[in-house]
Amino acid sequence: MKNLFSAILLLATISLFGQQYDKKYPFKDKNEFTIVEKDGLLGLINKKGKEVVKPQYDKISEFGEYRKDWALVEKDGLLGFIDNKGFEIVTPQYDKISPFGEYQEKWALVEKDGLLGFIDNKGFKIVTPQYDKISPFGEYQEKWALVEKDELLGFIDKTGFKIVNTQYDKISEFGEYRKDLAVIKKDGLLGFIDNKGFVITKPIYEKITVEAVNR
Repeated sequence: MKNLFSAILLLATISLFGQQYDKKYPFKDKNEFTIVEKDGLLGLINKKGKEVVKPQYDKISEFGEYRKDWALVEKDGLLGFIDNKGFEIVTPQYDKISPFGEYQEKWALVEKDGLLGFIDNKGFKIVTPQYDKISPFGEYQEKWALVEKDELLGFIDKTGFKIVNTQYDKISEFGEYRKDLAVIKKDGLLGFIDNKGFVITKPIYEKITVEAVNR
């Protein structure tokens, strides 16, 4: 009788467990997880049926699409990442996340409320979303990227440090007048910064000639 009761209890437990999710979606790559759905939200269970991520996301992408052992998740229209242990590495907070390596190897461009920044491949925020535009590194200086905020220009380096504050209407390429200098324009006036980001000549001139620079 005791054995019969145990068997009935086991069957009831299995039945309840099998019904706690509305749907199941195996991953295409046949990894150790299965996506489960409950009340329209998605989570993950492993091969043993253990819940690794409780149903809370609107979408869960394949692991490895952006970074090994990470999956892109979406919640309330915002994006983030979970790892293959179920930990939320990046809380869903971004409108867009670009693939890692587009700007530099360990960074991904992120967008929030129309502003751009960077996270690294550990999930840390390297550059808070604050720029309207970010150009590729190396276009002006090997380790710098031109950034734009409120129609004003500046530079950040490959650590995310702001080398030149966004304050200029225009910044010309280095070498136009002299190898280590770039022309800056502010309020219609011209000056120079050097290749370390220092202001060499404040923007006070209406016109600068090559001959004047190289005297």
